Amino acid sequence: MKKIYYLFAVCCALMALNACSLKEDANFDETASQRSEENIEAVRKILYTAPNGWLMEYYGNRSFGGYNVMMKFDGDQVTIGSEKIRSNHVAGIDTEGNAITSTSHFKLEQSMGTILSFDEWNDTFHYYSMPNNPDGLGSTDEGLLGDFEFRVMKASQDSIILRGKKHNNRIIMTPIPADKTWASIIREAAETETYMSSSSYTLTGADYKDTIEIKVQSQYRCLYFQYTDSAEQKQTITAPYIVQSDGYKFYEPVEVDGMELDGLLKGTTDDYFVFRNNKNLQLDSYMPTLAEHLTTGLWTIRYSSLGAYATPKWDAMMEKLKTAGKNKTEIKIYYAYLGVAQEKLGCHLSTSTDAPYWCFTTKDISASGDRITLVKNTGKNGHNRAGEDYYKKYAWQACLDCMYGHTFKLTCDYPRRPSYITMTDVNDPTNVITVWAGSYYFMDDMSYYQDN
Repeated sequence: MKKIYYLFAVCCALMALNACSLKEDANFDETASQRSEENIEAVRKILYTAPNGWLMEYYGNRSFGGYNVMMKFDGDQVTIGSEKIRSNHVAGIDTEGNAITSTSHFKLEQSMGTILSFDEWNDTFHYYSMPNNPDGLGSTDEGLLGDFEFRVMKASQDSIILRGKKHNNRIIMTPIPADKTWASIIREAAETETYMSSSSYTLTGADYKDTIEIKVQSQYRCLYFQYTDSAEQKQTITAPYIVQSDGYKFYEPVEVDGMELDGLLKGTTDDYFVFRNNKNLQLDSYMPTLAEHLTTGLWTIRYSSLGAYATPKWDAMMEKLKTAGKNKTEIKIYYAYLGVAQEKLGCHLSTSTDAPYWCFTTKDISASGDRITLVKNTGKNGHNRAGEDYYKKYAWQACLDCMYGHTFKLTCDYPRRPSYITMTDVNDPTNVITVWAGSYYFMDDMSYYQDN
């Protein structure tokens, strides 16, 4: 009998313990779920607290730098504006001076923390995350590597810190002041970028270690600090930045040969710009001539920017290419460049099957650097095999002869760092070609590429 009572007591104890454990688990689950909902609602309320919207410092692929994106949350809808990146981006400022915007759905949800998701297509915002960017930026399968889902790391009425769910970039959002319009943010950033832009800089200043020379190259919104260290090793330090009204804000501080650098101030002169964290360090800007720009950079040739003299020559080549591929398929020109690629100065094509190039040299450069003659390289090392094929078989010779063997007057929009250079033949004004900084598809009409 005692044994039976003992076993009965043990069973009751176990049952009581199990019941207690189940009750605690249920309470824990309920508490966790409730906590998640409360956090989501707290973030939602914060999103609504900025009457003029939020300014997002947006980064995708950091080699393209950061961009200003404006957001206003209302109910389950978000209205978004942005700096305009390229021609196919629905963004920027319209003809009436207002910011161009797109409105779409957003949601907050729980997934290992609170997630802010822009879950409905938005012409302005999803430009950054499209796999195949419509302006050809980034890779063809990942575009600008932008996110549209973000983990909320911290949220208050003063700032919201996000992390891209896929690519893990830090994204900062701050309330837009009441006296700022979205258009003014875009306009001021453009003015600052124009004012501070330079094809290259040199690091100097009272705190500069002058034992080595540090050259700084600029491409898109990224600075590249290049130098040879004490061990004779070449170093390149990359500093992505976003443009604000008062200068450049780095994504994060960088260390260059023992010197910590963090952003640049616009200041009152475009001869140099001091660093935000150390006024004794600065970047001296450099003003190259247009001839230097043309022969040291890589410039995009666009079909829409060819003059009356050159257009029919390129038309003839594209007609030849319609049946030049395997089984008489069309070869399409994706990019056409003038300048330096792979240390070769010439005209370079990137097509659906090949990468032909044909080099040139220069002469008769004027003292001011606004006049130049391009001379075709006729040596065996002046082109590759694909270049020779296109030259002989596909009428590329006539296209090149619009540029090579001609003397051009060079003009641009901003001499310190042009967004384009217009080459006008001094002997034939119909032979005018504008080349562009940055990468653009050869054809602006995207239907040209749809079959490939």
